[in-house]
Amino acid sequence: MQGRGRNVAELRKEADLLTKQLDEIRNEIVKLKEERRKLIEEVKALRQQKRSLIEEKRQFVARLREVREERKKVLDELAKLKEERKKVRDELVIKRDQLRVLQNLVSREGSNIVKVSIKRLQKRIEELEMIMQTRLLSPEEEKNIVEEIARLEEIVERVKKARQQVLSLIELKAEVKALILRSRELTSRINELREKAGTLKNELAELTKRIEEYNSRIDELTKKIEEKSASIDELTKKIEELQSKRKELERRLSEIKFAIAKGLELEELERKKQELTEKMKRGEPLTLDELKILYGILD
Repeated sequence: MQGRGRNVAELRKEADLLTKQLDEIRNEIVKLKEERRKLIEEVKALRQQKRSLIEEKRQFVARLREVREERKKVLDELAKLKEERKKVRDELVIKRDQLRVLQNLVSREGSNIVKVSIKRLQKRIEELEMIMQTRLLSPEEEKNIVEEIARLEEIVERVKKARQQVLSLIELKAEVKALILRSRELTSRINELREKAGTLKNELAELTKRIEEYNSRIDELTKKIEEKSASIDELTKKIEELQSKRKELERRLSEIKFAIAKGLELEELERKKQELTEKMKRGEPLTLDELKILYGILD
């Protein structure tokens, strides 16, 4: 009986130890779960912050695409205008050369020749021709008239040619002036587009810088999220290990409690047998149930 008492006492001591360990494990699980809950809330907040940054960044990226497209159109137009201006300037060089040549021709012919009346010259030619037809002329007179007619006809052609050259000179000057104006217009527009392209380039640089800043902040948040998620996983693993350990200790405690109950039952049975043995020694009668207890015959 003493051996059994010691066993029950030892079992109770072990049960108390297991209960203490279970309390510690339960408290640790509660603590770890609270720590994990806080980390999960922090991760949620970080993910929300990351989503907000991504949305803000998306707007800058969209603007970046717009500015790139706009700058491309500006540069394309700029290239076309430069090409057009080159053609205008090349044509201007040619027209100016033509103008110098024509001015020299007009200058050599003289500015007064264009003022000569072709009508008067032609009238005089007609008069001379009429004289030849209506008068009897000597060979010498006829020769002089023929030469005079030829000279006058030559002057008529020179006047016509000079007048044509003057007209061409006027037209050429107008063309040169128009080309100069067009060249100036193109230069002005080119300068405007260059300035606009420069402004867009600066905006692109600024947008790129902002996007890189967003990328850096997003990467930083991603790193924090990954680190905290790893901590959550580690806590979850620890919690699962503690829960597994708790189940094992609860199983062991249940077994010990059962063993204690059985031990107490046996102790009670031994005590009852001892009482019945003393009763029988005193010659007192035993009931059937008491005899069963005494001789270990149990239902």
